[in-house]
Amino acid sequence: MTSEYQTTRPRFTRRRPHAFAAAAIFLLSTVAMGAARAEPDAARFPSQPVKLVVVYQAGGANDIVARVLADRMTRVLGQSVMVVNKPGASGAIGAQFVAGSPPDGYTVLMGGAPLVVARALYKNPPVDFEKSFSPVGKAVNLNVVLVARKSYPAHTFHQAVERERKQPGSSTMAVTAGVFELYFARLNRLANTQIVKVPYNGVPAAMNDINGDRVDMLIDTVAAQKPFIASGATKPLAVFGPKRLAALPDVPTLAELGLKGFEDQSYVGMLVPKGTPGSVVRKLNGALNVALADPDVKARLENLDFGVEGSTPEAFFKEMKADSDRFAELADVAHIEKQ
Repeated sequence: MTSEYQTTRPRFTRRRPHAFAAAAIFLLSTVAMGAARAEPDAARFPSQPVKLVVVYQAGGANDIVARVLADRMTRVLGQSVMVVNKPGASGAIGAQFVAGSPPDGYTVLMGGAPLVVARALYKNPPVDFEKSFSPVGKAVNLNVVLVARKSYPAHTFHQAVERERKQPGSSTMAVTAGVFELYFARLNRLANTQIVKVPYNGVPAAMNDINGDRVDMLIDTVAAQKPFIASGATKPLAVFGPKRLAALPDVPTLAELGLKGFEDQSYVGMLVPKGTPGSVVRKLNGALNVALADPDVKARLENLDFGVEGSTPEAFFKEMKADSDRFAELADVAHIEKQ
């Protein structure tokens, strides 16, 4: 029995390395074939329609920008760019959908502020833009304005601040989004006021209370507020960003009024799932910037009070990262409780 065991053992030992070698060769060849298939797919991009996912309902700022760009990018890419609305959970549902999609460039996120403010507002953000996405590029800046109800006693920002300082907590402000909550906190801190926050699920509900004199002020996009300002339903007190806006040339910036923390702007851009090939990202970025440079597209967006500003993927990521860090710091200083 011992002799039989000794004669079979060497044969087993000699065959084992060959088995491992065969398995290794098979594995390497499989990986190589997969890479070979993936490379032509990226080179042929796009060979099918591209989905541009908007995380809000149709009709909002992100949706408007997406539809204007989709039409022009369709002609540039030679494939349909279709806008798909996936609203819910303050943008998290749409963002998670894109993050979980194949990293092939055919599912693109139209995003910005919800991703940037996530770390500031959540203990465990539903999506981490640094880990889950690769940036394609910025599309537009969202021009933002602080408005007051028509019958609010103050007619300028300074008057509103003076009124609030004399009667702390006597003024209220509607807050409809995470980024606006952080703007609100920063405004209170820099202006040394105690304006009371009134949270809303969206601008329509907030505007009902503005029109009903139940809340005093609101932070919103110029695009959304322009009709109300034109009709006199709201009055602009100040604009956010580094300079005055062509749409509201007589309205000062918060920086002009002495609040030096509002030079940044909210924005919308495009991102794809992490792992998307660099050649695909560059092709999407090129199509985006060609669309933004188109005179008709630029005019349409600017007429809607969006600030057109393309970028490289690297510049867009750098801006998002800097803003995310700044908002996280602001939330800590303002003692905003994370959800």
